[in-house]
Amino acid sequence: MKAEEHRKRDQRWKAEKELEERKLLWEQEQKIIFCDTSVLDETQKAYVIAMRKHIASAKEALVKGGVSTNEQGSGGDAEEAESLM
Repeated sequence: MKAEEHRKRDQRWKAEKELEERKLLWEQEQKIIFCDTSVLDETQKAYVIAMRKHIASAKEALVKGGVSTNEQGSGGDAEEAESLM
């Protein structure tokens, strides 16, 4: 009985963690996608454009049913892009 409760609690925790990670990733991707590049210097602008392409190709692969190289999209690169803004 106790093992079953522990297993269920572990599953809930994993599901909540995955949901939170997806939410954070989505927020990071939105910052990159909707970033106003007119206020960025050329290096920053090139980075944001490259990240937009990466995000778009990852989403396209998911829509087509394929697996992208980074299944969750931009990952940590979004944090770097945010620091550039």
